[in-house]
Formats: sequence, C-alpha cells, structure tokens
Amino acid sequence: MTLLARLEQTNHWLWYGGLIGLLGVLLVLAPAEATLGNVVKIVYLHGALQRVAMLAYLAAGVLGIVQVVLVRSALVRWTQAAMEMAVLLWLAHYVVSLPAQVLAWGGITLSEPHVASATWILLGTLLVYVVARWMEHPVWMAFAAVVNALLVLFVLRGAVNILHPLNPIFGSDSPAIILFYLAITLVILVLALLLTWERVRWLARKFGH
Repeated sequence: MTLLARLEQTNHWLWYGGLIGLLGVLLVLAPAEATLGNVVKIVYLHGALQRVAMLAYLAAGVLGIVQVVLVRSALVRWTQAAMEMAVLLWLAHYVVSLPAQVLAWGGITLSEPHVASATWILLGTLLVYVVARWMEHPVWMAFAAVVNALLVLFVLRGAVNILHPLNPIFGSDSPAIILFYLAITLVILVLALLLTWERVRWLARKFGH
C-alpha cells in the first residue's frame, strides 16, 4: 500500500494535529541565540516558511512547464495547488516577519530591501494568481506559475542586506540552532505537501476528473 493510500484511510486531522503539535514542540525547545535571545525562535519560523514557500513557487513553475508539454489534467491540478500553497506560505512568512522586525529592529521597516522584496513578491504573485484564476484556462495557470517562479528569483536576487542579516541561521556557530531550524523546515514542508495533496484531491472532486 502506498503512502498516499495509507493517508486516505487515516483521519487527516490526526496528521495535521500531530505535525502542528510537533512544530510547536520544536519551537519551544529550540535554543535561544546570544544576540536575539528567544526572538530567534520567530526567526526560525519566518525563515522556514520562506524557504518552503520558495520551493513551492519553484515547484509550481516546473509543474507549469511540464503541464504545457504533456497536457494532463492531473498536472493542471497540481500546478494550481502548488501555486496556491506557495502564495499562502509566503503570506504566512510575511505575517510572521512583522513581530520579528518589531522585536529585533524596534519597528516595522517596509523600506528595508528584504522586507520590500517580500512585499513585492506577495503582491505580485497574488495578482498573477488572481488573473490566472479569472482567465479560467489551464494554459494561463501554467503561465502564471512560471511567471511567479521567475518573479521570486528575480526580486530576491536583487535584494541587498542592510538590517537583515546575511544568513542568520546557517551563519550560526551553534549546531543545535541549525538542526532545530532544519527540523522546523522539514515539518512545515511535510504540512505543505499534505495540504497541497488535499487541494489536488478537492479540485479533482470538484471538476470530476
């Protein structure tokens, strides 16, 4: 029996509840940092959400390209679901970044290059997604997924560091900080995959294929 088949036979709320509980435990137990103290735990979550969101944007872009080449209805659903998950994760990352800015920098600084880049990505990719949904055509959804992936890469590539540290987690000398961050990222990734799969199944039921 495949993993997906096992999931279908299990109460999905148990999986989500268990993963969210595990995420909470990891955040509570995660080590503090010498400069930021316990504020770094918000940074763990903020960074993990950003990395998984970026993976989702890139995955949606790749799926969009494959969708256009192979023309499969299943790929249409996966492309849409992956792009929706990417936007939701980026929104969550953006919201989590706000208290992190207040606690670490003393206020919300929208002009800081990384914050400005995150804002443009959120607004830009959301707009592209809304237009694709409005067009109601698989090719537009695939095109939107590719555009969003390129937009994320282009905007982040041009961001410079002023207040935002260059690499606050992997630049740490503490193996514990890095390991906890990787564990938190993995849990969020699994949650994102499960939610994306649920969305794909919902789209299949809605459209009857």
